[in-house]
Amino acid sequence: MPCADRLETHDSSAAPQSAVSDLQLQRNCGTARIGFERLGGRTALSDCFASAPLKWFFPRPSGDAKEAIIANVSGGIAGADKLEIHIDSGAATDVSIASQAAEKIYCALDTPARIRTNIRLGENCRFEWLPQETIVFDGARLDRSLDIEVGPGAEGLFAEVVVLGRAAFGEEFNSGRLLDRWTINSGESPVWRDALEIDNRGTMDESAGMAGNSVFATLVYAGPDAPKHLDMLRELAKQTGEMSGATSLRGILLARFLAGEAGGFKASFACLIGELRSRLLGRSARAPRVWYC
Repeated sequence: MPCADRLETHDSSAAPQSAVSDLQLQRNCGTARIGFERLGGRTALSDCFASAPLKWFFPRPSGDAKEAIIANVSGGIAGADKLEIHIDSGAATDVSIASQAAEKIYCALDTPARIRTNIRLGENCRFEWLPQETIVFDGARLDRSLDIEVGPGAEGLFAEVVVLGRAAFGEEFNSGRLLDRWTINSGESPVWRDALEIDNRGTMDESAGMAGNSVFATLVYAGPDAPKHLDMLRELAKQTGEMSGATSLRGILLARFLAGEAGGFKASFACLIGELRSRLLGRSARAPRVWYC
C-alpha cells in the first residue's frame, strides 16, 4: 500500500518546475471534547465540541446510559496528523462511548501520527470507553496515549484492540513504529502505567513478543469491587479461545489478549465485552450496537 500522507499539488502552468516539485503535506489536526452531568435524575450533555476531522454522533438510547459515538470523518490517519479527545463524565453519570468504525493508521513518510485521549470519571459514575479496533498498516508510525482519572466510587470499563496488518488481505506489518501508552490515576495517586513499543517485524515474531500474532487487545475495569471479579474475568477470557491473561492490581482488573486474525477475535471479544457490561455495569449483554454495523 502506498504511503497515505496527503499532498497538495500545484498547477504546473502557473508555477516554475522547482515549485511544482515542492509539494506541501497537508495535516489533520482535530480536537473533540465532550462532558456529561447528572441533571433531573438523568445523564445529560454539559459540553460538546468537535473540529474536523472529528465528529460526535448520538444514537437513539438503548438503555440507561447516555451514548455517544466518536468518528474520524477523514477515513484514516496519516503521518503527522494530530488528534485529541477529551471526555469528562461527571458525578453519578452513566455514559457509554464507542467509535463509529475501525481507525486506520496509514504509512507515514517520517513524522508519526499522534492521538491523545484524556478521560475523567467523576464520583460514583459508570462509564465505558469501547472504540472499535485500530488497524496499523505497514510503514505506519503512531504515537498514542490514553490517560484516565478515576474518581471515588467510579466504575469504568475500557478496551482497545490493535490489528497490525489485515491478515485476510494478505497484509503484514513489517516496518514502522507503534508507541501505545496507558495511564490510570485515582485522584493524584498513580494506579497503572503501561507502554508498548513495536518498531519492526521481529517484535511480532519473537516468543517474548507477540509470538507470531498480529492482533492484541487490552481490557481494563476500574471500580471499588474490581478484585472480587478476577476469577470471573479469567474464565470469560478463556472462552474467547485466544491467548490471554488477567490480573488484579491496585483496584483495577487487567486482561491482555493475543490473536492471529482480527475477524474471529473481534466476534469473540464482542461476546466478552457484552458479558462484562452486563455483570459489571448492569447494561445489556452485548457490545455497543455500532460494533455490528
